[in-house]
Amino acid sequence: MEDRIEQRITIRATQDRVWQLVTRPGWWLPGSGAEPARGPGRVAVAYGGDNRPYVIDIVRVEPQGYASFRWASAFGGAEPVPGNATLVEFYLRPVGDELGMTVVESGFSSLDLPEALREDEWKGNKGGWQYELASLRTRAEARLSPGGDSVTRAFLPRLARAAPRGVRDGYGRGFR
Repeated sequence: MEDRIEQRITIRATQDRVWQLVTRPGWWLPGSGAEPARGPGRVAVAYGGDNRPYVIDIVRVEPQGYASFRWASAFGGAEPVPGNATLVEFYLRPVGDELGMTVVESGFSSLDLPEALREDEWKGNKGGWQYELASLRTRAEARLSPGGDSVTRAFLPRLARAAPRGVRDGYGRGFR
């Protein structure tokens, strides 16, 4: 089983604009409205309609270049601890006239889950990052608000329809 997911995108937006988006703990969760992280800490992030907030640890923030978070995606509502959490890292760097962003999520092999469920979690999050990075690019390039607005809400259903068959959003929901 693979332990990590690594995906890269380029975005036609300023580093500051993207930084303001990716340093919001749980920005990848629909409905998340957390403020940008400035240093280590812990935040409870509401997730669109789920009664249990996700608890997200802010592990490290290096201004304009690196931010990392730990969360228990397979254990919604649980505090991240060894055995239930993965580490999510975001790296930003200029790439010509654009900004390169890499996301790395690791720690799947150490989740206290049966092998088949760990594999499902990895697959779901891998597909989820494809979706979330495309959404991030759209928000950053269109200069939309981090919480989304009517343009973002109108775009996301089209993005979901364009997702490959069987891709999940990383939170257990299939797109099609």
